[in-house]
Amino acid sequence: MERMKTPQHTRRPAASVERSRRPLSAAVAAWLLAFGVATPASAEGPVLVELFTSQGCSSCPPADAVLGQLAGEEGVLPLSFHVDYWDYLGWRDTFAEARFTERQVSYRDAWGERVVYTPQIVVAGIAPVVGSREAEVRQAIAGAAAAPAPGRIEIQRRDGGLVARLADLPGDSVLFVAVFDKATSVEIARGENAGRSVTYHHVVRDFMRIGSAAQAGRAMNLPEPMAGQGVAIWAQEPGHGAVFATARYVAGETLAAAK
Repeated sequence: MERMKTPQHTRRPAASVERSRRPLSAAVAAWLLAFGVATPASAEGPVLVELFTSQGCSSCPPADAVLGQLAGEEGVLPLSFHVDYWDYLGWRDTFAEARFTERQVSYRDAWGERVVYTPQIVVAGIAPVVGSREAEVRQAIAGAAAAPAPGRIEIQRRDGGLVARLADLPGDSVLFVAVFDKATSVEIARGENAGRSVTYHHVVRDFMRIGSAAQAGRAMNLPEPMAGQGVAIWAQEPGHGAVFATARYVAGETLAAAK
């Protein structure tokens, strides 16, 4: 696991840190206590699992593999956000964007933390886990899936396009939309992973903050993904808090027609 105090290319990454021996249940309970809630608010729809990773991070391939396994399972919405703060190590991540780093930094700031690191997984907006710890990731997913969910989102087809139907969401919840590649392999020529071929799953290629659920109303149009791509939408508590509802569509799937 590699940590960085600030996402700046001029800073050298700190040495790998010792993994916490605290059980996940205690760790998640601490986060929930900090946010003043008793249990995580699970998403209606698949549980959002965000992996912050980098092609230039030697600790990341095991976490990328965990996300790849989750990508083939029901009940999970895994998304891979590639950060750019390891690019100076000799390999520029072909998927990285500064705005993906900014999303991870926003989580860090919301939790009052001092560092960002890779690989990091965030489950349902509130449960941070080292991305390579598959058992802990799955435990966090199960906890999020078991909790009650406020509101729901359903993706339908209307007039040849996609529409997201929104229902019972908190009015101030923030809507996000991401377009992702289902799977892409990369030959890494330089840096810490030089000579490796890594397959990345559900790689975010476009990402939009839409606004509040109150502003969106009862329905909103979604971008149509190309072959080999998917689109995801979710509603999240302001300030990068709990995820309230999610939905996804992968190109080629059959959808109900909007009425």
